[in-house]
Amino acid sequence: MADMIEGLNMLLNFQTMFWIVVGSILGIVLGALPGLTATMGVALMLPVSFYLPVATGMALLLAVYAGAVAGASIPAILLGIPGNPNALATVEDGYRMTREGRGGLALGSAAVASLIGGVLSLIVLSLFAPMLARATLAFGPAEKFGLAVLGLAVIASIASGNLLRGVGMAALGLCLSLIGADTFTNAPRMPFPDLLSRTPLANGIELIPALIGLFGVSQALVDLERLRTPVPPIPSVQVRDLFPSFRKLRQMWRIILESTGIGTLIGAIPGTGASIAVFLAHERAKKLTHAPGSKLDKVGEGNIEGVFAPEVANNAVTGGALIPVLTLGIPGDAVTAVLLGALLVKGVVPGNLLFVDNLPLVYAIFFGMGFALIAMFVFQLVGVRLFPHVLRVPGMYLVPVVLVLSFVGTFAVDGQAVVKATYNMGIALSLGAVGYLLKKADYPISPLVLGLILGPMLEDNYRLAVKLGQGNHLIFLHSPIVMGMLAVVVLAVLWPILARRSGSRA
Repeated sequence: MADMIEGLNMLLNFQTMFWIVVGSILGIVLGALPGLTATMGVALMLPVSFYLPVATGMALLLAVYAGAVAGASIPAILLGIPGNPNALATVEDGYRMTREGRGGLALGSAAVASLIGGVLSLIVLSLFAPMLARATLAFGPAEKFGLAVLGLAVIASIASGNLLRGVGMAALGLCLSLIGADTFTNAPRMPFPDLLSRTPLANGIELIPALIGLFGVSQALVDLERLRTPVPPIPSVQVRDLFPSFRKLRQMWRIILESTGIGTLIGAIPGTGASIAVFLAHERAKKLTHAPGSKLDKVGEGNIEGVFAPEVANNAVTGGALIPVLTLGIPGDAVTAVLLGALLVKGVVPGNLLFVDNLPLVYAIFFGMGFALIAMFVFQLVGVRLFPHVLRVPGMYLVPVVLVLSFVGTFAVDGQAVVKATYNMGIALSLGAVGYLLKKADYPISPLVLGLILGPMLEDNYRLAVKLGQGNHLIFLHSPIVMGMLAVVVLAVLWPILARRSGSRA
């Protein structure tokens, strides 16, 4: 109880509440503007979080995360254009409600569903994360190496329809993580070492400029191509009957619980993502509402059941995705990869020691997520009248702002060291161009980022395990845990191939 109170006290100050409010508003706006993503928003706020206490910085990033996830439903409901793929399933019923003059009810229902899904998944996170963290006590260097391989394999196999592209991007991320000085011998590892070892590249590619470049700069470059695309007409929203009745909520109890379970479970599996969860929840709700004798309004016919199911699942993914991040150090998607990077840069190492030695911070993260969800809910409702105006903002104003924020944030990380800060801006620009080309060629970015983050963990634990095994490279086969992880790796790699073959036969 004392740790819980201490964690709460870390957040109960004006500075933290101010940044939660800022993060929520920014996240909702980013989620509402098609093409701008939660990942980009969290990456842009990373430099700001470094100047804040750890708990406050994480609360800011979680507020952006929660706001952007919920905000994606706004254009899906008002325009029939999802802010990101996670809101695709909301379009069917939400946009139909808007055309029927019930856009306010659809937006209010989405806000309530987002709050319910987020809070329920947060409860699951707070209950199961400590237990999973204690299980990591059995992890030595060999098991940590297997865990890194497992995370890379799962995301590489699922993040793209092409397995080779996913694996290739993960390998590229690993190669980039190896640039710099060898952690064991301090020997330079880079092209032209005689020349480049005297530059900031000798310290490797820093995570923050890389994340800002791959997510912020690359997305801005992609959005440049959409500047000439006309904005569709924005319908007016009737601000009345924003909330579904309590009777309707009681009727939807099964949809809410099942969608929460689907979202939390999918979120906890690295590489799956919210897009899968929302469609599974939507289809499950459709079966429930179309079942004989059901008293619920049918999903797919412009009813709030069709808004609730995907939005509950979409926001339940947020709590589920934090489970592997805090307990195993394995991000579930691109956003949590950035959150993991923020923790590591702050010197916070996920795992059992985090729950043992720094439990107040863990509770601060849980409470921060709760405050972020409340702020998201409040500002979604307050902004119902403003959302149509926000969606009218031309892209020609947004893209320069994103680019300026990207470079200012990158420079600010090492603002006192001008040479290094300028070098980081170059890294952000270079990787932004690389990310743009990869997106244009339909290559997944998530495996590359995960390779960049997990590369040091994979290399250090491999070498340490071999050293403890007195040079035996087969030491990993002596651990049942590693063997189980490798079995899952094989399954993750073979599953897309087998699914494609079975689909072609059908």
